[in-house]
Amino acid sequence: MIEVGETMGELPTNKIVFCERSWKTPVSILAFLIFVTFAWGIYLLDHYDEDDNFHGADDLSVGQFLVRNIAMPHVQRLYHTVPPAVVGVGGGGVNAGPVASGAIVGTNGYVITTLHSVSKLPEISVQVATTGGIRRFPAQVVKTIPGHDLALLKMQTTEKFLHFRMADVQTVVPGQQVFAFGRNMAGAPLVRQGLVQSADAPLAVGATQITHLLRSDAVYSWEQTGGPLVNAQGDLVGINIAATGPAGKVEGFTVPAQVIVSHLQDVVRFKKGSATAPGQPQTQTVAAGSTNWWSKARAVVGGPTAIPGMGMNVVQGNVVKGNVAPSIPSGMPFIDTDHVGGAKIGGYSVADIVGLVMLALAAGVTGGMMTMGGGVLQVAGMMVFFGYGMYLIRPVVFLTNVVVYGAASLRNDKAQLVQWDKVKPLIPWGIAGVILGYFIGNAIGDSVVGILLGLFALIMAGKAVMEILQPNAGEETAESISAAEAEDEMDELMALADGTSRPKASGLALPEGHARSAVLGLPMGLFSGILGISGGVIEVPLQRYVGRISLQNAIANSSVLVFWASVAGSVVAFLHGSSTGLIHWEAPVTLALVMIPGAYVGGIIGARLMRVLPVRVLKGVYAATMAAIALKMLTSV
Repeated sequence: MIEVGETMGELPTNKIVFCERSWKTPVSILAFLIFVTFAWGIYLLDHYDEDDNFHGADDLSVGQFLVRNIAMPHVQRLYHTVPPAVVGVGGGGVNAGPVASGAIVGTNGYVITTLHSVSKLPEISVQVATTGGIRRFPAQVVKTIPGHDLALLKMQTTEKFLHFRMADVQTVVPGQQVFAFGRNMAGAPLVRQGLVQSADAPLAVGATQITHLLRSDAVYSWEQTGGPLVNAQGDLVGINIAATGPAGKVEGFTVPAQVIVSHLQDVVRFKKGSATAPGQPQTQTVAAGSTNWWSKARAVVGGPTAIPGMGMNVVQGNVVKGNVAPSIPSGMPFIDTDHVGGAKIGGYSVADIVGLVMLALAAGVTGGMMTMGGGVLQVAGMMVFFGYGMYLIRPVVFLTNVVVYGAASLRNDKAQLVQWDKVKPLIPWGIAGVILGYFIGNAIGDSVVGILLGLFALIMAGKAVMEILQPNAGEETAESISAAEAEDEMDELMALADGTSRPKASGLALPEGHARSAVLGLPMGLFSGILGISGGVIEVPLQRYVGRISLQNAIANSSVLVFWASVAGSVVAFLHGSSTGLIHWEAPVTLALVMIPGAYVGGIIGARLMRVLPVRVLKGVYAATMAAIALKMLTSV
């Protein structure tokens, strides 16, 4: 018989396993850094102003400089002060002339112009008038708004520029005096004084109907397309669109300031202009610094001496009939309830935040269900639905991957699935690949990247369909993974999601050395850098079928490689973007802060769905998602 007293001291005691795990410290540090990053980002977004980083210098807005030149008559001050903030936008060739005008809207070189003018240009340059003559700056598309024919460009420079403040929408009324600016083929400024004829005018351009537009007789030439419409205080009323009317004459429309701010304030921290009440309607006159150059400019772009073909960049569309402002008495402001008001968080409307979170959630679910494809969905969605350019998308995706795949790497390491002896030699190659891919992607441009992304998604869709029709297709190789292993692949995957998987012994088919490391590490980095995707969709099959590693080990190893490649990609994207003046940290950081929670939660949901849905359903959903991405990307080019 066993005595109670003899056994009491020998009974096992319960212990909190988490406290004894070696990964407690890194998990705690990661959670703390995520919390600090969110808190820091929210604070800065509430206090940041784009001109704050100008080291206390005076405001570089047109309106501020306008009030300084008090020695001149008011209208003459306007004509001398506004043109430096008006640019020509053209191709990247040395002798390429402007195809449209543009308006500088941020000290750091943000430019707004019309989308139709730049959408087909393989390279974009912005021509800025300086005291030393016309200077050209390469530029990239940061964001597009097809529904209002707008494109936001960023000049690749760290220099500071005179820029426009945004007019208060409540001061824009029918009958108000305005001035439409532009630049002609020679780079000389064009300006015409006129009146706001109507508000809330529609314009049909092909299959797209643009709404919430102003009409003004100050716009008369295609060379004013993309240029600014300003009020007497030098504030930006809107961006001009020259449209061909039913009679074949140019009719002037303007995308108003409130629409611009609503769509682009997530990237540019706009400043509002003065709220001075508009003056009474005045007789239209044409004025400029010199009668001679004005006459020559007008002879080039209009009138009986117009050069044939100069209107090639005029928006070719049908002006909607009856586009006079509906029941708006003269002198009464037009209030745009669709673009003004509403809750804003860090410059984003609630609707935009919800949309970004849902996109991240969908990308996380896709990646969680099939362990691949989430990055493809995230990049394609940001391009198509939100109009962001790859220069902005890449750092956002890299930052998102750092958090999501960092957490995944810790989980996989805890489960002893990461084969560190095989992963460590691949990390330098993955880092080299993402750096090289980043610069290749920048060089080939967004349109080519969009095509490549569509083709990539099409291949993934085709592969998924083949696996549905032939479950063992592609699973066997010459040296091969057995048919039994191929059939067990989804079982392994679900065991990994359940946390019940165990590492399996496996050997690499390729001989040890740099060649093996390059084959297994470099492609993932290249695809990640060029397309902005995570790269797991490349790395998992490489590890699985080339490296002869079991599925759960392949996924675990890939998570580590994606993490380190994303860290390197983030560093390169921010260093290169900041040094060239192409991006500013606040926009990609904000987007990442919005999307990271959705991507993380989506990954958890996707992993749970993988346990309950049949294999064919999972692959069917994946194939349909990739096919939809391919169709959208390839047809929108």
